Amino acid sequence: MLRSGAWLVGSNLGSQVLRLASNLVLTRLLLPQDFGLMAAVNTLYFALVMFSDLGVWQSVVKSPHGEDARFLGTAWSMQMARAGLLALGVLGMVLGLLLGQGAGVFAPDTVYADSRLPWMMSVFALCALLQGGESMRLATAQRQLHGRVMARLELSSQLAALFVTLGLAWWTQTVWALLAGTLIGSAMRTLLSHLVVPGAPVRPCWDRSHVRELLGFGKWVLLSSVVGFLAAHGEKLILGATLGLATFGVFAIAGNLLAAAMGVYSTINGRVIFPSLSQALRDGDETGLVRVYTRVQQIADGFLGLLTGMLLMAGQWVVWLLYDARYHEAGWMLQWLSLGLLAMRHQVVEQLMFARGMPAWVTTNNILRAVLLATAVPAGYTLAGERGAIAGVVLSQFASWPLSLYFKYRQGLLHWGTERWWLPALLVGMAGGSIVHLLLSAWHA
Repeated sequence: MLRSGAWLVGSNLGSQVLRLASNLVLTRLLLPQDFGLMAAVNTLYFALVMFSDLGVWQSVVKSPHGEDARFLGTAWSMQMARAGLLALGVLGMVLGLLLGQGAGVFAPDTVYADSRLPWMMSVFALCALLQGGESMRLATAQRQLHGRVMARLELSSQLAALFVTLGLAWWTQTVWALLAGTLIGSAMRTLLSHLVVPGAPVRPCWDRSHVRELLGFGKWVLLSSVVGFLAAHGEKLILGATLGLATFGVFAIAGNLLAAAMGVYSTINGRVIFPSLSQALRDGDETGLVRVYTRVQQIADGFLGLLTGMLLMAGQWVVWLLYDARYHEAGWMLQWLSLGLLAMRHQVVEQLMFARGMPAWVTTNNILRAVLLATAVPAGYTLAGERGAIAGVVLSQFASWPLSLYFKYRQGLLHWGTERWWLPALLVGMAGGSIVHLLLSAWHA
């Protein structure tokens, strides 16, 4: 687990550095409105992805049949069928946007009213087909904790996307450069999954018993993914219809910076912690399971607490030092949104829920977050404008804490060893952030 984690952490740090560097260049070449448009495209496409998620990879990772040729072939067939349906869903959404714009449904100056949005969205139908063709070797590499292989593939596909995006942005200075880079990155990832990831060839097939197993687990993953998307990204759907296009683009910059901070944790959580917990369960090692969970929860709490405290007190300097004045409003947004990082500490126990085959608990957690998000963001915007809306976003991320704590209590995992680190780490992070803020303020003065 540590070896795989080291590769993935290194890869993710490299990925975040590349993404940040390209973002800094692109903000000099493009307008805030362009980032707002791309954020809307990504959000709408991701909504369709999550609304059709059958948890194929998670099934391969956790299933005792996860390395059988017919199981993998069936999983790949389901993945490709889903990709075709997803592409049709993208085109259906394009038609809906065109009809809505023609009927004047969307408020002027919002991202949904922009005439470029439907045509940009249509390109993602091809992305869906490309992702459906990814080799099942990627899932088995995740199952076997082959972090080095996954790291190399991720960085290679990102570099290809980066070169294309920067080159086209310099040449055209239009938002289409961002879209072209995304398409090239998807194509490169699919190609490399067949060429460089080790493993036996997998042929598409259809085995009814394996289909039943995949759908039995996947129906809960699907429901959890739908409400999980609404809980984690629903604010973009809401704010995209209320904020002006430029302001929404500034919000997207703050969101991108927060995503960079979350990247390492999310990668480790999904690609190391979940397979490790699943392996302990397959081995029937309950003591080992408790030991792995306790250790990774402590590490997650330390990391998230420190990061949250630092960004809460000094996050605005990240924006002020890196971006020009057009994007400075993203500074306070980043500070406030960083509190949501602390809420992510219970994603560790949600991986345990998945590993134990209890995804209904994760679904319920996501429902709690989605319901509070759907009510708190509009209410906050009505009461206090942009700041009230973002306060609602942050508050909603903590809605699942009571249920997660109850689950840990039932599993015998709620004890001092798993709960003692996050608050001290937060306070230490806030102290460090305050020192950074004072030093930079004195230097800037």
